[in-house]
Amino acid sequence: MAAPGARLVVLSGPTASGKTDAALALARRHPLEIVNADSMQVYRGMDIGTAKPSLAERQEVPHHLIDVASPDEGYSAGRFVAEAEEAIRGILARGRFPLVAGGTGLYIRALRRGLDPLPSDAAVRTRLSRRWEAEGGAALHAELGRIDPRAAAKIHPADKVRVIRALEIAAVAGRAPSELRVSWGGAGRYRVLFLALDPGRDAMYGRIDRRVDGMFRAGFVEEVRGLLARGYGEELRSMAALGYRHVAAHLLRGVPLADAIAAMKRDTRRYAKRQMTWLRREPDARWIPGDFPVESASEMTGNFLS
Repeated sequence: MAAPGARLVVLSGPTASGKTDAALALARRHPLEIVNADSMQVYRGMDIGTAKPSLAERQEVPHHLIDVASPDEGYSAGRFVAEAEEAIRGILARGRFPLVAGGTGLYIRALRRGLDPLPSDAAVRTRLSRRWEAEGGAALHAELGRIDPRAAAKIHPADKVRVIRALEIAAVAGRAPSELRVSWGGAGRYRVLFLALDPGRDAMYGRIDRRVDGMFRAGFVEEVRGLLARGYGEELRSMAALGYRHVAAHLLRGVPLADAIAAMKRDTRRYAKRQMTWLRREPDARWIPGDFPVESASEMTGNFLS
């Protein structure tokens, strides 16, 4: 990892809270390079549905960990930490500072405090994978629902990797995965300024609705159609993500587009609520309510970096 105590700015918030614009605003005022901490923006070809920064924005301010995996690759918190630390070392070597921006709480927490792996067993995982092929994902997701309803509610039935991993943990530990607590290792591995955006619930819901509508105007259906045509099927973890699974249901099973859009908005609001729950558990978060106040956030950042 980077030198212990290295300074790290973290910018997080629920989906559609304005993280991309806020990160760019800070990077324009300070010697910062942006390290993506969004678990979907790592995938090539998944641009509209992930609200990925534009090519022009990425050319203006250096970004890292965007477009580093194909949609059929697994991308884990462990891989994120390894690649983020490599990027951070390079940023610090250039005399600049890393700004980790994104809403994937597990990634940010793992980078800051390290990974504490849950129990695993390759033989159990192989057996579950074979059952998935023989019985179908719905059967295994239903089994998870009986073992651990809380975990099943958070995992899409088509997400093979996460369903199998949850069942593996349950089998090896003999306990429901949601009952296990992960220790995140003390005070942390970096000196961190943690900025957390909170647009407010009503504003957040309005932003989500406008963002989803904008995605479909920008060609989201065509993006998903192209991914499916290239062989990236619904069984992939990436294609089971918010938006992609909704559009795939429209394209593959005839779900009316209006219904798919409404379901995507609903599920995105639920996801944003979970993100806020995670953020409220971060004791050192510096909350920024409402619209992003560039001047005050910039002053806070400048004081931290000086």
